[in-house]
Amino acid sequence: MKKKRRRRRAAILVPVASIADIAFLLIIFFMLCSRFAKDPGEKVDPPTTLQVNPLDDFPMVVLIDKSGRIYFQGKQVSGPEQIEEEVRQYVEGKTDDKFRTVMVRCDRTVLKHKFEPVYEAIAKGGGRIAAVGEKSKD
Repeated sequence: MKKKRRRRRAAILVPVASIADIAFLLIIFFMLCSRFAKDPGEKVDPPTTLQVNPLDDFPMVVLIDKSGRIYFQGKQVSGPEQIEEEVRQYVEGKTDDKFRTVMVRCDRTVLKHKFEPVYEAIAKGGGRIAAVGEKSKD
């Protein structure tokens, strides 16, 4: 009877030198393919004015679209009460005004009774309001 000889298995080496490169490429790919949370994709036609100052990037964005739907950081909210709570949570412990400023984008067709409670909610929550508008051509 012949004895079976056991073959020695060669150790499998996995090259790990390029794993970091692959991880960074995946991160870049997903960043480019994802939608950023601040812009809900709703079209807003902002009001026009003669005096417009440039805006910096703000940590909080509120949007009110043509139909009166309200969005906070890209997610639809039920009403001004929820915005007040969200703003209060965000500004808690922050003293610098740049972290307390809320950029409000509102469609020019939205009536006062829709956007005024949103402004009040932001103020009650401790935020500062920066309204977005376009420079008029006149």
